[in-house]
Amino acid sequence: MTFDGQFFKFDENCSYYLVKEIVSKYNLTVIRSHDCDSSESTFCPLALTVTYQSFRVFLTQAETSGTPVIVVHINEKRIYPAYSNSVLLVSGSDMVITVEIPEINTKIIYRGSSFSIDLPYSLFGGKTEGQCGTCDNSQPNDCRSPNGQVETCSDSAGQWQVPGTPCVAPTAPPATAGPVTSPQSPPSPTQPTCRPSICDLLTSSVFAPCHPLVYPGAFLQSCSSDVCDGGNQSCSSLEAYATQCSAAGVCIDWRNATGGLCEHRCPSDKVYLACGPSVEPTCNDRYNKKFQADLSSSSTETKEGCFCPPGSTLFNPVYDTCVTSCGCVGPDGKPKQPGETWTSGCNTCECDPDFMSIQCEPVPCPAEPSPDCSEPGQQLVNRTDGCCPTRFCECDVSLCPPPVSCPLGFQLSVTNRTCCQSYDCVPKGVCVYNMTEFQPGAKIPTSGTNQSAVRPPSEDSFKPGPCQECFCGPTTDPNTNLNTISCTAIICDTSCSEGFEYQPSADRCCGRCVQNSCFFSSENQTVQILQVNTTYVPPEDRCVQYTCQEINGQLVTKETRTTCPPFNPLDCKPGTEVTDAAGCCRSCELKSVCEIHSEPAKIEVNGCVSTELVNITSCVGHCRSSAIYSAAADSMLYSCECCRQASSHLQPVLLTCADGSSVRHNVTQVESCRCSREECSANTTKGPKRRQR
Repeated sequence: MTFDGQFFKFDENCSYYLVKEIVSKYNLTVIRSHDCDSSESTFCPLALTVTYQSFRVFLTQAETSGTPVIVVHINEKRIYPAYSNSVLLVSGSDMVITVEIPEINTKIIYRGSSFSIDLPYSLFGGKTEGQCGTCDNSQPNDCRSPNGQVETCSDSAGQWQVPGTPCVAPTAPPATAGPVTSPQSPPSPTQPTCRPSICDLLTSSVFAPCHPLVYPGAFLQSCSSDVCDGGNQSCSSLEAYATQCSAAGVCIDWRNATGGLCEHRCPSDKVYLACGPSVEPTCNDRYNKKFQADLSSSSTETKEGCFCPPGSTLFNPVYDTCVTSCGCVGPDGKPKQPGETWTSGCNTCECDPDFMSIQCEPVPCPAEPSPDCSEPGQQLVNRTDGCCPTRFCECDVSLCPPPVSCPLGFQLSVTNRTCCQSYDCVPKGVCVYNMTEFQPGAKIPTSGTNQSAVRPPSEDSFKPGPCQECFCGPTTDPNTNLNTISCTAIICDTSCSEGFEYQPSADRCCGRCVQNSCFFSSENQTVQILQVNTTYVPPEDRCVQYTCQEINGQLVTKETRTTCPPFNPLDCKPGTEVTDAAGCCRSCELKSVCEIHSEPAKIEVNGCVSTELVNITSCVGHCRSSAIYSAAADSMLYSCECCRQASSHLQPVLLTCADGSSVRHNVTQVESCRCSREECSANTTKGPKRRQR
């Protein structure tokens, strides 16, 4: 039912906004969802999330020994009502929880299967949206969609799903008992054809004291809908109505009138009360006074639930234990009865029945004989393991002799004794030479490899000769307990690869191969070997030659490449082609050629273009030129001829401009060509190019 009293049925199982401010002012939202237990998919209780300022209150149910129990979390931390902070006041029982926000005079009541939300009209009138509608005492605009369009409640309800939240599918969808307020005038519910007898209790004498204060019509309609639509949640409508009656100050003890259908079973140590206190008294006097003061304004309101029976008191809301005496509290925070004993640390404690206080004494320890710690390095040590001290022998290594230092070729062998360790030097199975250890098979550096031989006293018998190769052997010298060293004469290999020659060494037994030729790769990727100061010209390229030179002690290959002037045999007079002495460059006596060349093109002048292609003629070719030495002038004499037109004429061409107008333009057309003499400019002939590699 909406704030303005409009009833509708909605059974979808997603997360939806119940209350949301149209324009956020108080930062209040209320969301309904289903909190399904991941280990038990059939248990999906209705849950509410109330967000106000920086606080997030999550109301749900959890199964304890098969019985649903209301659980409250604030900012992800579980709290146990009664609870209060600077903004919130939470009170209630195992069956109903009330969340009050005094700053904005708001109250949310949660029963697990139903809930109600009360907002002050002075603060929220016409300012809310969501499944609960707009709080403005006008039913026609209750069911708005998020875009502000007014629709039927069943159509708009599903549009208030909270983005990004999953939907669940409980096996038995709980009935939706919408939030209720105290309507100013009773609505006129439509009587369904189906009329369950249990729903008649709402209009019977059982609830008669509440009728003047809270009209039962909407709850009767909800009850009939729950039962007639195949559900089994008829008790939820009666619970919701009883809760509203209690909030109005009238407590109704109605469950016995249902013939056991809506019976609520309590744990064995508690009893059911239809009109229990809003905050059950505990053994904590400060807790009792605090919440009695907080709830003094609503002292007439009662809560339905399971409470401690007469003659007992709730120890505290966390442990939820009923005690007959509030005298003692154990170290774990749990109650202790008079005369009860327990062990705390290393003390045996008792709840003294006379003084109602805890008396503790140390745990008695048995007498144990002292151990014998007369062995070398041992000392008597006392250690407390648990509550009682124990004595035992402990080895103090500082009292043991230090390890010995072993000579080269030996290693320390340690043997464990009762307390201290014994030390011996045992051979490693290695050779020792020049203060260095060598494994069997390892080569020994001798004077033949430019190493100075410094032998320890234990190696006086080992005297390697010059140019000997020595190795560490596998046998052991019985006198030194070290492996013996065997030597053989070094045989030098004097053969060298092509391009290298063998050179003896003054400070080594054997010489080495020294490079005496240049190595390079020719154009065909063939590796060539070239002696010093010799030249090689590859047959496939006569324009390049390679020379091997020694520069600063390094062998360097120099590459010299000749660049030939352009040559075209078609330009030569027949029979005049020759090749230079190196076989690289070709030359000939050029013949004079000067001919007319024609090429079609469009003529464009000042943006005006010919409409058709025009054959443009030109003189193309080369004429005779020469350079000869003159002894009389003691210089070079040059003779130059250029290919020019011999005769031409003007050809008129019609051009079309961009504005559509036409102009005539004369194009010079060549009629004949010839070679004509011209002045020559002095030229220099470039020498061959050289490069080094």
